[in-house]
Amino acid sequence: MISPSPTQQPPEQTSSEARKVEYASRQRAGQTPTARFFKAIFRPIFRGIYYLLRGMRNHKLITFFMVLLFLGSTIVANYALTNEWPFGIGNDPFNFHIKGGNGGGEQVQNWLYAMRDGNITALNLLDKDMSQPPNVQQLVSQFSQPNGHLTWKTINVISVFQESDTTIDSLVQVDLSATGPGGNTSGYLIWHFVTVPQNGGVLINAALVDFRAPLG
Repeated sequence: MISPSPTQQPPEQTSSEARKVEYASRQRAGQTPTARFFKAIFRPIFRGIYYLLRGMRNHKLITFFMVLLFLGSTIVANYALTNEWPFGIGNDPFNFHIKGGNGGGEQVQNWLYAMRDGNITALNLLDKDMSQPPNVQQLVSQFSQPNGHLTWKTINVISVFQESDTTIDSLVQVDLSATGPGGNTSGYLIWHFVTVPQNGGVLINAALVDFRAPLG
């Protein structure tokens, strides 16, 4: 006797069955419109720098000559415009560079050196074109090294101005020191000169603007 096969019941769904959960994919920061905009701008630049550095590393000799050529052309262009070498090499502060000449700076330099050395004769010769020359004897007795018992440490051209009447105003600072019973003291002299560029530079005025001790 054959018994009938039991009927198969459909499997019941249990709560432990894994549920499918869908997650929305996140958009990376590099995929935002703003990021793509900046990438489009800077990526060619960085790529060009990369290939440039790579080419320089692979062709060192060519790179060396290119750098030399660039530096040389820069130095020549600067000298053509300013008549000065870089880093102050060979720079003459008393060359005022006015109309292809020194603008009377050489006369200013000679006057200051004569004042420093107490050379009254040279000062009188340099003052021959002045309508109202200063009292050089009084200035020498006060501020020259041998008569004023001072030491001129440095002479610095502060500024140079070319005026509309073709005259040139220049200000020169002298740092000096003196030795006394209480030790060394220092001070500053400020001179104002007026020159004209004609005839290689002519000195038409010299005046002491200020004489003071440093603050503090």
